[in-house]
Amino acid sequence: MVRRCRSASALGALLSALVSARALSDGPVVVTGATGRTGSLVYNQLKSKSLPVRALVRNVTKAREYLGCTKCDESEGIFVGDVTEPDSLVAPMKGAGSLIIASSAVPIFDKYPDCHFPKGGEPLAVDWIGAKATLAAFAHATAGRGLGQVVLISSMGTTSPEDSKDPCGHISFYKLNFEAELMASGLPFTIVKPCGLLDTPPLTTELVVGHDDDLTVNPPTVSRADMARVCIAALQQPKVSAGL
Repeated sequence: MVRRCRSASALGALLSALVSARALSDGPVVVTGATGRTGSLVYNQLKSKSLPVRALVRNVTKAREYLGCTKCDESEGIFVGDVTEPDSLVAPMKGAGSLIIASSAVPIFDKYPDCHFPKGGEPLAVDWIGAKATLAAFAHATAGRGLGQVVLISSMGTTSPEDSKDPCGHISFYKLNFEAELMASGLPFTIVKPCGLLDTPPLTTELVVGHDDDLTVNPPTVSRADMARVCIAALQQPKVSAGL
């Protein structure tokens, strides 16, 4: 589930942070993909802990439905933008302290495994070009204020090469390339690589950590709500989670 395994004790300390409520410092958390199924859980869990958070959304109607905002504007920490439009990333990053990248291309399956993506929402656009733009905007905004931490929600299986005729836009390939981009950025990072994400309640199953995609569990699934908890714990324990 976590990108690199530094030590068992480090991972144990990170998982123990799931029960803590340590406050964050140095500015609000920016969550991209905040109206998505995982991103909305991250945003709402941060709000429930009274932690400062900003949401980057493309659709105000969805923000009102999934994030519970009223005005759904910048006064409530809701920023309308798109990771593929760099100019729209400036405002939400101003004064930010940390970043959770929950944005991802989402395939629409015609008849499995054949799929397509909305125009502009392909893996190349979102998981590579858009992710790089997001990282650049955050790095620029935090320059001179110390290094802000970045948590990336990637995917298990990125180390397994896709077929050259992959019908789903080589999404794992672009996610893997951005993992490398983030690790080379000089910013403190945590890369979380979930297996099959389920819309199930948190705290109902054991969280198991693997390394280099060698995790074998049956079924290979994890709750989105637990994924959100792990992301927030990574920010609450930066000395433990940086570099994982």
